[in-house]
Parts: sequence; C-alpha cells; structure tokens
Amino acid sequence: MNLEEILALRFFGSFTVKEIEPHLKEDLETFLETANPLKVRKFRGKYDREFLEKQDELLEKTKAKIITYWDENYPPLLREIPDPPVLLFILGDESVLREKSLAVVGTRKASSYGLSVTKRFVKELSKYFVIISGMAFGIDSCAHSTAIETGGKTVAILGNGVDIIYPSSNRKLYEEIIKNGCVVSEYPLGTKPAKFRFPERNRLIAGMSIGTLIVEAGRKSGALITAGYSADYGRDVFAVPGDVGMERSEGTNWLIKMGAYPVTSPSDILETYGISEEKENEEKNILVSLIRKGINTPDEIAQRLKVSVEQVLVELTRLELEGIVEGYGGVYRLI
Repeated sequence: MNLEEILALRFFGSFTVKEIEPHLKEDLETFLETANPLKVRKFRGKYDREFLEKQDELLEKTKAKIITYWDENYPPLLREIPDPPVLLFILGDESVLREKSLAVVGTRKASSYGLSVTKRFVKELSKYFVIISGMAFGIDSCAHSTAIETGGKTVAILGNGVDIIYPSSNRKLYEEIIKNGCVVSEYPLGTKPAKFRFPERNRLIAGMSIGTLIVEAGRKSGALITAGYSADYGRDVFAVPGDVGMERSEGTNWLIKMGAYPVTSPSDILETYGISEEKENEEKNILVSLIRKGINTPDEIAQRLKVSVEQVLVELTRLELEGIVEGYGGVYRLI
C-alpha cells in the first residue's frame, strides 16, 4: 500500500492502524475488497478521486508534510495510545516530535494570574521539554509564545487542517510556532474548525506528551478532556491550585481532588522526572567552561559533547538571555 492509498484510507477515518497494518503491501482495491463493507461504502461515498487530487494540489501549494504511523518521525508516545492516527499533517520541523514533550493547557478566558503562572512554569519547563498545546486563546497561546520567547520548541495540535489558522487572529503566533517547532493535525488540508474536532485533537495533545499541566480551567473546560485522556493513557496529570471562589479554578481544583498532582512551582514537575536545578547548573557550567577554553562555536561544542547542534544552539540562546555569553558571526564568548 503506497502513501497515497494510506492517505485515502485515513481521510474518512474509517480504518484503524490495526486494520491497515496487515495489508500494507496490498493495493487499495485489494484491501477494500476484504475490508468491512460498511466502512468501504462510507469511503467510496464520501471521498472520490477529485477530493484526493485536490489534496495533492494543496500539499504542493502549502508544502505541508505527511508522516504515517510507520515513519521514523511519528511521535513515539502517540503510538502507545489505543487509537493513534494513521497519519499526521505537519508544517514546520517534524523532528521535534521525537523529543520529550509536555502538554500545557487551560482556559481560553485566562486571568492575569493564569497567564503569569503559565509564563513562570513554561520558562523553566521549556528548557527540558517541547511544549505542546492547542493554539487556542488564553493559556494555550501563552504557553506557545513563552516557549518561543525563552528559546524553546513548541508544537500546536490543531482541530482543523494545518493550512487553516484558527483563531485567525493568531496568525503571527502560528507563523512563529512553525519556525520554532511545528503545527500538527490529523485532518486533511482545508478541513475547517468544528466543535466536535477539538475534543478529538485533545487526545493527540495528551498522547504525544509525557504528562499534562493544566494551569487554569473551569469545570466545563476542554482542558479537562485533555487531562482525562492523559490519565487514561497512564500519563501524569499536573494541576495548579486556584482560588476556590473563582470559576476559572473549579476545573483544576477538581482535578486535584480526583488525584492530579498539585503543583505550585516548575520544580514540582521537574523533580517528578528526575530533573533538578543542580543538573541545569552543571550543564550551564560545562558550556561556560568549553567557551572559556576556546571551544566556542556550536559545531565544536556539539562535537565535544556528542549532541546535536540544535540542542547546543538552544542552550547558547538561554545563556545569551541570561547575559552570560554573547554570539557574533557564529562564535560565542563570555561577557
């Protein structure tokens, strides 16, 4: 089964990875002859050749990439959920999907307290995790933008096609996410936002992440759906306690009652995964020591530490933001 055929199968959501996997070497027609007749009728009735040709045109126009469940860049943790998407549409750097990720989500109607807490947490967490969220207003947008501002990577999971910006006023953020990570969707290009698609995409936010942090959320917030998926998948759920008199805090306080980890500092999460400030200081000191010895370009440092140049650049950016080093023409020196 070639990529176009896998693409065709996923578009209507009729078949699962388990149904497709045994038939990967067959052609589409052979597969459909033996597949569930109800699902086959749904496929043939809804998605015709014209639809697939239009998708080809959009792929060429947008330069979107497609990765399937069987590709190297498919998010490893997402493979572990009960219903992983057969394929994902990507705009940006898909390689970040292989890195350790943490979801940060919350209400669209965030308070100044919620935004402040999000910034404080993400500034630290983005040093160690790719930050995943849903690009909605409020906490989601704040999580993405803070990760970018602090030199981290971030991924936005969309409830529509990756070629559609929703909300439209987040265009600048959308473009920055693509430069500093990627946007991801399981839906065909051109798919418009719909209310039912956001809970579906929330399973991907939880599925790609080692854990989910809910900063501020009401009892009916979609962030609680993400938390529920995270718990179902055996991932960690963290919640920031809030004012018991505020509607925006009802969801997070309820999650804590239900067993979520209450967190009041980024270190509460970092310690869960064996990360400490001492380790961060040690890594910082190693970089400073190398630069002091004249090993002062990203390539040289990466070669010495046996890590990727991209990882070194992230750390050097953080040192620049802290006023410890400065770079010019690809060479770094201590300030």
